Amino acid sequence: MDNYDKYWLFIRKYLFSILLILAGLTFMIMGIGTNSTTNLSQSNTFLIGAIVLFILGFVSLYFIMTAKTSKTATVIASVVFLLASVVFIQLNIKSVKDRIIYEQEWEDSENLAKQGLSDIKKLQEAHDRKYKKLATSFEDLVKFAKFDSIRVLTKAIGDVPSQKMTVEQARALNHRYPVIWTEKDALTLGLIIREYKKLPVANDIFGKDTKENDNRDYEFDVDQLATQRTIDNKGKKFSFKTAIVDSLNTVLIQAIPPYGPQLDYDVKDTLQIGDLKEKQIKTNWK
Repeated sequence: MDNYDKYWLFIRKYLFSILLILAGLTFMIMGIGTNSTTNLSQSNTFLIGAIVLFILGFVSLYFIMTAKTSKTATVIASVVFLLASVVFIQLNIKSVKDRIIYEQEWEDSENLAKQGLSDIKKLQEAHDRKYKKLATSFEDLVKFAKFDSIRVLTKAIGDVPSQKMTVEQARALNHRYPVIWTEKDALTLGLIIREYKKLPVANDIFGKDTKENDNRDYEFDVDQLATQRTIDNKGKKFSFKTAIVDSLNTVLIQAIPPYGPQLDYDVKDTLQIGDLKEKQIKTNWK
C-alpha cells in the first residue's frame, strides 16, 4: 500500500471523528467566551450542544480505533449517536426559538414605551401652542389635558371676500378707508358664519373619532399618562426632567430600559422625547 492509499484510508477512518471533536471544541470555546465587540455570549443550550458534539467525536473515534467491537455494542453506539444528534438539533432549535420570542417581547415593550411617549408629546405640543411653553411636570400636563379646553370649529358658512371692502362697509367697521377683508370683519358684518365649541384637550386629541386612536398599542388613559407600559405590567414610570435655558423651560422625558425582558447587554439606547439643552419635544427614534 503506497503513501497515497494510506493517507486516503486515514481520512476515511478518522476524519469525521476528528472533525466532530474539533467542531465540539470550537463551539465550546464560543459558548464559554463573550464577543468583545457586542458583549454577547451564547446560550446554555448552545454550550450543551457543543459538549454533545465533542463527546460524540470521541465515542466515534473510540469505536473506529477498537479492533474488535461486538455487533451489539456497535448498534448501541449508533443509537446513542443518533439520539445525541437529535438532542443537539432540538437544543439549537429551542435556542433559536427562545431568542426569537425574547426579541419579539423586547420589541413589543419598546412599542408600548413609544406609544406612551408619543401621547405625552402630543399633549406637550398642545400645551406649547396655547401657553407658549412646555409643561414642567406630569401633574401640570394631566391638569391641562383634563381641564383646559381647545376651541374647535364646528360650523363654517361662506368665505372671507378676496377683494377690498367698499367705502360703506369700511365706515360700518370704523375703518378710515377700505382695506382687505379679515375674518373678524366679515363676521362682524354677517358675511360669513363661524361657530365654535370648546373641548377638553384630551378629548380633542384622543377622542374616539380622531386619528390618534388608529392602530394604538393600548387605549389612552390620561390618569396613566406617567406610567410606562410593559408586557410584564411592572408599573414603571417615565422619567421627567426639566431645566431652564435662556429663560425657557426645557424638558426631557425618558422611557427607562430595560424594555420588557431586555437583558442589560442588549440595552443600547434610551427612548426619549425633548432635550434639556434646548426647547424642543422631538422623539429620538424614527
